[in-house]
Amino acid sequence: MSNLEVYAAKFYKDKPLRSVYSQPSWLVPIQAGASLAPKKVADMLDNMGDNISLKNANYCELTALYWIWKNRLQGEPDKAGKYYGLFHYRRYLDLREEDMIHLANGDIDAILPFPTIHEPDIREHHARYMKESDWDAVLQALEELEPAYYAAYEEIFSQEYMYNYNIIIAKAAVLREYCEWLFPILERVEELSVPKGSERADRYIGYIGENLLTLYFLYHKDRMNLVHTGRIMLT
Repeated sequence: MSNLEVYAAKFYKDKPLRSVYSQPSWLVPIQAGASLAPKKVADMLDNMGDNISLKNANYCELTALYWIWKNRLQGEPDKAGKYYGLFHYRRYLDLREEDMIHLANGDIDAILPFPTIHEPDIREHHARYMKESDWDAVLQALEELEPAYYAAYEEIFSQEYMYNYNIIIAKAAVLREYCEWLFPILERVEELSVPKGSERADRYIGYIGENLLTLYFLYHKDRMNLVHTGRIMLT
């Protein structure tokens, strides 16, 4: 799988796993929040190169995604046939043989986890994990920066299927386009939040990222070839 490069975000407070797992060569551990950590837990750090490692308390695993975007998805023409991805902590995609065939053939755009069901609709998720004022900031940021997605928000979020966990494998171009869309929105949300993102450390941007992952890929579901698979929780 020379065309596959997936990063598994690790955090210095992660509890050791009780079981031993073999890791494929295409899976690269990366330390998320390395700029805030008193010890090193991976050779690859999210504070190398262009990064937002210092924002990890709010962004969680998304500081690793930002690092992938800025340091692995830019420029080089050999990226065209490659897939990149993010797993994190104990959450991995359960890649089946058919998924590996799709990746080897390059005939899909992205692999996402089977969506979780939220009743009565997706808004149950952010009602549980976010303040309503933070979600108001998300909607304002969408209206300002991405009005087409803002217009589609009501229809997409009135159904119950949501992509949790911020885990994904996608073609380099697909993941780059998603990151180019995602991170300006999150930066604007930080500015609009009360208190602002720089004044807090409560993981709220990570939760917002799950909602925006859902919005983005459901918005594009008819033009993208998306595959779904299970999620493994390592123990």
